[in-house]
Amino acid sequence: MAAPPPWLADIQLITFDCFGTLLNWRAALEQVEIRSREDFEQFERESLRMQEADNWVRYTEVLKSAISKTKPNLRPAIIGLFADDFGRMAAFPDSARALAVLRDAVKVGVLSNCDANHQLDVISTLRVPWDVCITSQEIRAYKPSDRAWDAMVRIGIARSAATRDAWLHVSAFARYDLLPAKARGLKTCHVQRPGGDERPAADLAVASLDELVEQVLAAKQGPLLYEVESTCADASVAERLRAWLQAEQLPALRRIPGVRGAQLVEREDGVLVEQYVFGGRHEYQNYVASYAAEHRAAVRDVFERSVDRQVRVSVIRARA
Repeated sequence: MAAPPPWLADIQLITFDCFGTLLNWRAALEQVEIRSREDFEQFERESLRMQEADNWVRYTEVLKSAISKTKPNLRPAIIGLFADDFGRMAAFPDSARALAVLRDAVKVGVLSNCDANHQLDVISTLRVPWDVCITSQEIRAYKPSDRAWDAMVRIGIARSAATRDAWLHVSAFARYDLLPAKARGLKTCHVQRPGGDERPAADLAVASLDELVEQVLAAKQGPLLYEVESTCADASVAERLRAWLQAEQLPALRRIPGVRGAQLVEREDGVLVEQYVFGGRHEYQNYVASYAAEHRAAVRDVFERSVDRQVRVSVIRARA
């Protein structure tokens, strides 16, 4: 693998186009007899015509109309079922596993031309809770229009607290995603997919999402697991410490940029273990420089010397 670009270490949010990038919609359209290149081009023309019309309609209606005009002899019941269940199509083999690993390193999201119910089905298919999810139904506009992209970027920044230069958008398509995202100051990544564009200009190009994961983790040198073991000789102190950690310390860590997880576990020997996941080494070093001393002092102020605390840091999931 080639060395990842240096800017990848600073990425805090990765969003994806959904249909055609995470889910295989070209294969799914075969269910409604759209198989040939000519069929797909006609379907796309009909879809764009409705998406660009002045009177906005839900994507379910876009699908029904585009399919019925492409395949006029197809039964309406079949078309309607396909449009309603559009989010249930099969994902590409690397999509779910890549998202599962990336969630430990960055916030993940989706920017999609679809209805809200379609994304609920996508979440079930990919087994991922999005940190940022923006659909065309929410903004009442479709990519690649300026109206849609301006709204998606504005909402994405507000929901993720990520700056534009710390945001990477991933897609197989230039016109719908990569070009408008790049024009708005986002980093872009092209992933090869059936029916996608052939390596358009992007900040990063990968053959698969597995390769993207390797690049992200290599750049971030993470994720990192930061563990703090607390031993108390007095059982009553241990109980107070447990309550304090859950009420004060863990919430404080969760608010720190780059912390992807925080939990408290208790071993059989009674040792309390705080486990914090940082997206990468840069995020961990930022914590050490800006917050760690304050948090250590807070424990000392409350419990003085009645608690013995040991710290260790390790890289987790170094490879996808």
